Amino acid sequence: MCWRAASPWRCCATLPGCCDMRRLGFSALAGGIFGAGLLLSGMTDTTRVQGWLDVFGDWDPTLAFVLGGAILPMAVAWRVAARMYHPVLGGAFPEPPKREVGPNLVIGSVLFGMGWALAGLCPGPALASLGFGGWGGLVFLLAMVTAMVFAPMVRQRIDTLTLFRSAMDIRALTPAYAVSPQIEISDLAALKAAGFTTIIDNRPDGEIPAHLHGAEVKTAAEALGLTFVINPVYPGALSAEVVAVQKAAVEAASGPVFAYCASGNRSSIVWMLMNAGKLPVDEMIATTARHGYNHAALRDQIEAAAAR
Repeated sequence: MCWRAASPWRCCATLPGCCDMRRLGFSALAGGIFGAGLLLSGMTDTTRVQGWLDVFGDWDPTLAFVLGGAILPMAVAWRVAARMYHPVLGGAFPEPPKREVGPNLVIGSVLFGMGWALAGLCPGPALASLGFGGWGGLVFLLAMVTAMVFAPMVRQRIDTLTLFRSAMDIRALTPAYAVSPQIEISDLAALKAAGFTTIIDNRPDGEIPAHLHGAEVKTAAEALGLTFVINPVYPGALSAEVVAVQKAAVEAASGPVFAYCASGNRSSIVWMLMNAGKLPVDEMIATTARHGYNHAALRDQIEAAAAR
């Protein structure tokens, strides 16, 4: 069963602010349920968390049951979302969890784990600690928010240091459409020599250094006679409009098309949605898998798109 645009849960366009008010209301409700769960499970007690991390000492397994209890409903939620065309309150679905292991994931996980182990707090309990944690809880929350503000700049720096590893890693999904991780401006000449006539940038500027922003690469590409299309895919916000722009660029291309993002993952997902109903889903999943992208979890979403 799929929820369609005519669903009574859909926001009414004739009532300004209706969607925003509903999203705020449900966000508050979800936050309240989450906070109540933290309190009931004892996860606002830092000794419980520290006990879970003390695997060689007085180990407390309580957190394992809390995490397991969170995974089960989330697994159901992903299955339900895969059969929906759009969220009932508007906006876009987040991307399915990625299986790729890169420097951002490793470094971020290590830093998160270190902070969690030292303080016994993670974001949810940190907010809850304002009511009982005193100055210590406030200091932790301020430090966490500060780190979140500076995280994008750190990420850009990490990307700058690792760009050379992924540049020009061309993965041809078809003879006429290839994807790749982030490229450098110096790669454009090689792409033209390889026969590509259109390049599509699916990576938002906020993820990369200024010298690789879409406008900068577009100027260099057009100087070489290449067609360059800026079509950013924001994490968790892949819309029908993005797919339509990509499809139009491919159809208008005079030769093979090259699309890139951080890893090529988003560009490959757009390709699957573009071809929903045209190519067998199993074939597209197998094709992307050969190039390192595991999109099996998108099967229901692609089939739903094909049925529209």
